[in-house]
Amino acid sequence: MFERKSEIEKFDRSNNFVLWSIKMRALLTTQGLAKALDGEGELPIIMKASERVKLMEKAKSIILLNLSDEVLIEVVEEKDAVVL
Repeated sequence: MFERKSEIEKFDRSNNFVLWSIKMRALLTTQGLAKALDGEGELPIIMKASERVKLMEKAKSIILLNLSDEVLIEVVEEKDAVVL
């Protein structure tokens, strides 16, 4: 079985943010990371702390990689994927 690579256009403020965010949520969902968008406090209690951190870091990384350089430089210091 093969894994389909999903790509979306990077958000650069000239494209529609609502459409970009829908596509971003879909991308995170395919990777099992959409729960990160609800915030770390909303993750299952039974999830280990290290798993929580890993999930949040992966989600943040995917979001950052889908931002243009101009937008990225403005949000790179944010700690949480929810804020992005």
